[in-house]
Amino acid sequence: MEYLIRRAEVADAPGACEAVRQSIAELCIEDHHGDQATIAAWLSNKTIENVASWIASPRNIAAVAQASIGIVGFGLLSQSGTLALLYVSPLARFHGVSKGLMAFLESEASRLGIREIRLERSATARQFYEGRGFSPVGESSLAFGTVISYPMWKGLAP
Repeated sequence: MEYLIRRAEVADAPGACEAVRQSIAELCIEDHHGDQATIAAWLSNKTIENVASWIASPRNIAAVAQASIGIVGFGLLSQSGTLALLYVSPLARFHGVSKGLMAFLESEASRLGIREIRLERSATARQFYEGRGFSPVGESSLAFGTVISYPMWKGLAP
């Protein structure tokens, strides 16, 4: 799959929202175990309007992976260094899209003087983040229904 990683624009919100929602529903089964109440809670704020506002906010760095079929990935990093979202559509899984989004966001963070990235990962994403150099920090906590959130951290080179 060929794709381009770029800064997100507000017009990307519908496609980005759809990629995030599909990813959670279809790829995060290890976390939500198919529990509909958990899925609903996790998806509750993943609306086109919210995604558009997150993209538009000057406090965020938002990126999309654009393929010929549309938006296949979305990443959101706050300028305080918190990775809020990093999801790919099921069609884009194992095509390097997550790695590309993460590399783009890390590059933008370094350019802006952000020296560390913090995140709360799901069980599904553990191997991905460990493979990108993130380390566990702190205790896990319950996030949505059956989903457990695991805090991680990574320092960035100046």
